[in-house]
Amino acid sequence: MPRITVDMISRCTAQRRRKDESDEMFLRRLSHVNLSDKKLDKIQDLEGCSSLVCLYLYENRITAIENLSFAVNLTHLYLQDNDIGTMENLSELVNLRKLFIGGNRIQTVEGLESCRQLEELHVQAQRLPAGQPLAFDAYSMMAVSDTLQVLNTLKNNLTSAEQFQVLVVLDTLDLSMNNITSFDQVGALFAEGCCGRMYKLEMKGNPVDAQHKFRDYVALMSPTLVIMDGREITQTQRQFLINREAAKARARQRQGRARGPGG
Repeated sequence: MPRITVDMISRCTAQRRRKDESDEMFLRRLSHVNLSDKKLDKIQDLEGCSSLVCLYLYENRITAIENLSFAVNLTHLYLQDNDIGTMENLSELVNLRKLFIGGNRIQTVEGLESCRQLEELHVQAQRLPAGQPLAFDAYSMMAVSDTLQVLNTLKNNLTSAEQFQVLVVLDTLDLSMNNITSFDQVGALFAEGCCGRMYKLEMKGNPVDAQHKFRDYVALMSPTLVIMDGREITQTQRQFLINREAAKARARQRQGRARGPGG
């Protein structure tokens, strides 16, 4: 397998090497390195890139997250479409803002306890055992609860969305192509104190999405939601639903009074 070298790195960055610049000085000032699709099976020999902000390692054959303890300045990490089985060795990435790790073999989203600046997490389409849902470690979810705004967990055999209740600033959630079946499993997202800033929700491909009036239910549960399954929920539409529910409630009250105490 290819090994990461100074020559490879120099060909994988837009930053040009200065005349008479040493390897050490050149590597130290690099902020962006694109090592995607290089047939790499290991993250190594990047320790000299101490100023790295953005690292592209997608579409390789990497099996483990390792050798990134130097990357304290890293804000963007692209690891999608590799062969990674465990989310580990992320504790030094304290400035990480965006993590792309979809299309791997991860079974549990974990190891984010130190990533308290994380704003986007893309874990879609993991290669999971048949029928097994992707798990989300509670400690990791709590660690990013005040910062995570975008979560993509498409096609991960999920049967519930309750585990995302703690993500109080989440505004974009992709749950497409999962196995969520009931209104309540989605409604839990919008309980008091939960996900109160949701702007965009994708639910296509879930059994519940085909159920009658599911879209209306979500629109009423989340007053901030604007886009669902790629279609806008206008304030006019939402107000119509609110008025309709209020009319139903009044009708039930009238029926109750008409029946009287004895029913």
